[in-house]
Amino acid sequence: MKKILVLITLLKLLFVFPGVSRADSPITATDFYKAYLDVRMVQRAHLEGVMGLEIAEFLSSPENPVDHKAAVINALSWRFEGKNNAELYTYYLGLLYHMPVVELNTDFLSADEIFCLGYLIAMDDYFHPENAIILLEEAYKAANDSFTVSVVLALAKAQIAFEQDWCEAWKIIERVLQNADLKQDLRPEAKKIIVNYMILYRAYCK
Repeated sequence: MKKILVLITLLKLLFVFPGVSRADSPITATDFYKAYLDVRMVQRAHLEGVMGLEIAEFLSSPENPVDHKAAVINALSWRFEGKNNAELYTYYLGLLYHMPVVELNTDFLSADEIFCLGYLIAMDDYFHPENAIILLEEAYKAANDSFTVSVVLALAKAQIAFEQDWCEAWKIIERVLQNADLKQDLRPEAKKIIVNYMILYRAYCK
């Protein structure tokens, strides 16, 4: 899917139909930003919880590591009734690339920007992670050696598996943990936070 406008439309539609609460789930219960609270923008995202110009600029800057960007998005957090941080970031990208949102195409975006937009969608509307996976998989194709990108994609996929098969939710994460080819670009403390929660699902593997 190339047109970002479709994602904005999906966000608006999906928030009209909230599901059951899933506050204890792969996307919502892995607060790995806590391992990055020494990063000023992570602190700001945690305190404000809303996409602002500085946060958007941070996410688009090639100077900032992808794990810091992931931590910022994680710190923006989630809300049962949904958030619109992905939509706000999309409008920022339109301004950045001097394009109407309806014409904005992922071909214009960096791999990090595609990743950030996908993860924002996952955090904004954790009831429908399949919409985030579209972009996260595209980002993964460009950065398939990144542990950060891989584990965030895995969390989105585990969110889907969580609905039917808790063992599979763990196995999705486990495959990333066992991939020795990945560049360990997420802090060990952040990785530990993810593992400490996700390993609870391992008990359901027979």
